[in-house]
Amino acid sequence: MTEEEYIGIVGEIFDGYTEITYEGFPVYIKHFSIRDQRYIHRFYNKYKTIAEEKGIPCEEEMLSSLREDGIWTDDDDQKICSLEQQIEGLKGSQRVALLPSHKKSLQKTITEKQTELITLLTKKREVVGQTSEAYGSQRSNEEFIRYLLYKDPFCKTHLFSDVEFADLSETEVSFFVRQNEQISQRLKEKHIQEAVLRDFFNMYLSQTENVSQFYGKPIIELTAYQLKLALYGRVFFNIFQYHEDVPDHIKKDPEAIFNFVDTKKGASKVQEKFKNSDSGGSAVFNATKEDLEIIDPNAKKVSLTDEIAKKGGAMTMDDFINLMG
Repeated sequence: MTEEEYIGIVGEIFDGYTEITYEGFPVYIKHFSIRDQRYIHRFYNKYKTIAEEKGIPCEEEMLSSLREDGIWTDDDDQKICSLEQQIEGLKGSQRVALLPSHKKSLQKTITEKQTELITLLTKKREVVGQTSEAYGSQRSNEEFIRYLLYKDPFCKTHLFSDVEFADLSETEVSFFVRQNEQISQRLKEKHIQEAVLRDFFNMYLSQTENVSQFYGKPIIELTAYQLKLALYGRVFFNIFQYHEDVPDHIKKDPEAIFNFVDTKKGASKVQEKFKNSDSGGSAVFNATKEDLEIIDPNAKKVSLTDEIAKKGGAMTMDDFINLMG
């Protein structure tokens, strides 16, 4: 993204709304707040009840029928549950893993398990089909879109009444749904993190410590995007305060910064673990060069494969002792 696009993201978040054009006139899509989110649950219950009154079965009823026909089984549900538990366990292991190579290996397994889980969940949605829950979710999302549409930038007057919105065509409703999805994509966490690290935002970083004062509003009136912007401003400000050695070439890369901090924390633990061995040296098999830099930045780095090749394809115990010594 360009610098101008990041400036646009921050300005959009400061405004608390996104301006679009509909039938030649400006329309304002309000960014939701914590207080606004309560309407999603209300709308969901409303439309779920309507679906049930129309005779649309709930998900459990559909699954019960599918189990009787052998289309979906308890084993399928157990596999979904098992994959979810495995993924959570792997993420926990990744958080406490000390060496970068271990983190990468765990991430590879996590990605594989997540792909498997998504495939199963997609299959489940396809065989279950329309349910009262799915109807309630779809219609409540559309109703929430109506709630977010305003005629004015102060977000005081709704663009449509309930009746007017109900009279919109499917194409018109889909237009507003897509517009809101595009806002969510543009203002996703990764982009917000990148925006607060740009040069133009440097002067604001230290000011995000007091969120209410930063925006001049009570916290409960702030949008979710405004809270995230201030949150990541505080996070990166604190990182730069306590980690003055963050390399310049990663100072605009949020993921690299988080990895740098995690690596430093892991490095101190690993070095403590390996610094005092009985033999005056230590060996870590299957460690990468990156791992070895953490274990002991000053230690001699050797490749076991290269050393074996130098010895004609085989090494004696004395050779191993000399190599480690």
